[in-house]
Amino acid sequence: MHPVPCRYWLATLLIALALAGCTSEPPNSPAAPSVSLEGGSADASPFDEPRKPEGEIRIRIITNGISPFWDSMEKGMTRMAAELGDCDADWQGPQISSIAEQKRMIEDAVASGADGIAISVIESKATEPTINDLIRRGIPVITFDSDASGSQRLAYIGTNNYEAGKRLGEKAIELLPRGAKLCAFVGNISAENARERRDGFVDATKEHGIEILEIYDDNKDPNASRQNAENALIKFGDQLAGLFGIFSYNAPTITDAVLAAGRRDKLKLITFDAEPATLDHLEKGNIDATAVQSPYDMGRLSTQLLYLINRKGLKAAMEEMNIPANGILDTGVQIITPANIKEFRQHLAEIGVTSS
Repeated sequence: MHPVPCRYWLATLLIALALAGCTSEPPNSPAAPSVSLEGGSADASPFDEPRKPEGEIRIRIITNGISPFWDSMEKGMTRMAAELGDCDADWQGPQISSIAEQKRMIEDAVASGADGIAISVIESKATEPTINDLIRRGIPVITFDSDASGSQRLAYIGTNNYEAGKRLGEKAIELLPRGAKLCAFVGNISAENARERRDGFVDATKEHGIEILEIYDDNKDPNASRQNAENALIKFGDQLAGLFGIFSYNAPTITDAVLAAGRRDKLKLITFDAEPATLDHLEKGNIDATAVQSPYDMGRLSTQLLYLINRKGLKAAMEEMNIPANGILDTGVQIITPANIKEFRQHLAEIGVTSS
């Protein structure tokens, strides 16, 4: 073997050092902000300076579907935009819950010149790359209602869904003190908010003999939700002691199925949210308990945060709105029953909405 000349090693070292300094990014592209992937926004320095200190701010809110649940969100969004004055805020959501359709709407929002985007995520893992790409491009993105906690989103505004599931589970223990077998109904159990609600409910009830026999997905189709409830009633018969509705439209659809089957006196109905039909069922005693969120505040606070990020920077916006360092602003949850439905409806009337 012949020894390799020293000049060869020197040349190789110089080439390696040159390559190490190369990057695939074009010279002027913004670097990705250093945002914690544990759900916080530990160091979002690229957004700490005002992004748009003057001119109209365009906010786009993209939901995970279309339902009456979003009516009060729109009211909160519109009121905050009017209060801010130089803010153009609008929203849209896919008619059919489709990751591809939601992504198209996000891209349309970018193409329209959005200065900030809020997303209620259909499926967290599938949407993380889209969110991270927008952050790298310098577009402020937050999530609301349904999070993508593994993404680089700047903040999450909405319900602590795990705790909400626990609260509803604790109510289920009161309603079913001897334990029971239930079926659950949801649009997409792959959605982060759906999994968290289920997990909180299960953790609260598992030591009390309450068991979920099956979870039925309906892809956010109310007709499929009712059909799933009808199928569950037939499949499990007298084994069932209750039904658990995880998404907003599940509450009225599974209740309608139970009433049509003449099984209301044998089943406890435990649900989420307060669509107009859900409120009517509560007043009639057809639903035993529902965990109610605040979509009004989700719309109002999402609009405010994205506006302030543009005007003052992320750090100043977080401080002004008292958002914790982990970037999560909990909008709270209430348990509504036939006993307190009248007071709750009065509260909705005071803020000018008919559902929540």
